[in-house]
Amino acid sequence: MSKYMGKIMNKNNTYQGGAENFKGVIRLSSNENNNGIPAKVKKIISQNAKFSHIYPELNSQSLIKKIADYNKIKEQNIIIGAGSDEVLQMIFNAFTKPGDYVMYSKYSFAMYRVFANNFKCKSLVFNDKNFKFKLEDFKKKYNSKVKLIFLANPNNPTGSIFLKKELVNFIKSINEKTILVLDSAYSEYLLNADYTDGIHLVNKFKNIIVTKTFSKIFGLGGLRVGWGYAQNQLIQKLYQVKKPFNVSRIASAAAYNILNKNWVKKQALLNISNKSYILSRLNNYNIEIIDTDANFVLLKLGSEKKSKMLNNFAIKNKITVRSLKSYGLPNFIRMSVGTKKEIKRVVEVLNNFNV
Repeated sequence: MSKYMGKIMNKNNTYQGGAENFKGVIRLSSNENNNGIPAKVKKIISQNAKFSHIYPELNSQSLIKKIADYNKIKEQNIIIGAGSDEVLQMIFNAFTKPGDYVMYSKYSFAMYRVFANNFKCKSLVFNDKNFKFKLEDFKKKYNSKVKLIFLANPNNPTGSIFLKKELVNFIKSINEKTILVLDSAYSEYLLNADYTDGIHLVNKFKNIIVTKTFSKIFGLGGLRVGWGYAQNQLIQKLYQVKKPFNVSRIASAAAYNILNKNWVKKQALLNISNKSYILSRLNNYNIEIIDTDANFVLLKLGSEKKSKMLNNFAIKNKITVRSLKSYGLPNFIRMSVGTKKEIKRVVEVLNNFNV
C-alpha cells in the first residue's frame, strides 16, 4: 500500500482513514474543508494551548450553550462528543445489547458497520440498487424488531439526500420503539429549502437522534468535535455512558468560535462553485463524474482495474483520493472538493489519465 493511502477497514474490523501523509500532497480523500479556518479561530487555538495542563469543562457546557443559541434549540437536549463518531458509539452503548437488530444502507458510513460488529448487533443491510434510493424501498427491509436505524443525510459515500417530506413520512411509518439516527455530518453544504438536517423534527418525534460534526464544513477534523440532539429521555441515557472531559479545551474553544452563519454560508457557496468547476472542466471520457449534494464528487470507472489505475496515477501526482472498494463499489472513487488551486491541479492531472 502506498504511504499516502489508507484502507477503510482492516481484518480487525477497525476504521482507517484516508491519507496520513499530507505534506506536499493534495489531500482529497477525507472530505475535509481545505479552505482553512478563520484567522480568529487559529488565534483562539494558539491561546488555549497555554492551558493544556488544565482539564476542560466536564460536559463542554459553554459549547453546548453556543450550539443551542446558534441553532435555536434547547441546551438540555445536546450532548458533545469527540467527533460525531463518539456520539454514534454512545448510541450503540446506551441503546443496544448483543443480538439487537440495527439497520443501515450498504453504501453508507463505514462506522455503522464497525460499531454494529463491535457491539455484537445483527445488521439488516439495505442493498440499494442505485445511489438515490427511496425511503419507501428502505422501509420494506425494516421490521419492528430493529432497535436502531442509521440514515446519513446527505449520505456518505454516495452524496444523495432525503427531502423533508419523505423523511417525515418515513419516521411516521416506523415503530416508536425504533430509534432513528439522522447523521447530518454534511448538512451545512445544503442550501435546498426542501431539505432538513432533522434538528427541528426532534420536538415532534421522540425517537430521533440527530448527530452533527465540526469536521466537515467547519474544518476542525483534526480537533475532533461533534454533537448529538434528541429529546430529554434519549439524551439522558447517552449521558449515562458518556466519558467525562471527553473533548479538549482547545477543541471546544475552536468549535465555539467558528460558529458563524455568514462564514458557513460562504463555505457552502464556495463548495458549489469549486464543484461546478470540476464538473465543467474534467473532460476525460475515460471517467464519468457524478455530482453529489455534499463536498465531494464520485468518479466512475469502467472496472475495478481502471479504478485502481486511476488511484495509483493520482498518488504518483501527489493527489490522494478514496477508493470505494471497501464499500462494495470497486469501480468508484470518491474525491473531495478542494481549494480552487487544488482542483485546477486535479483537473490538469485527471485529463492526462489514459487507460
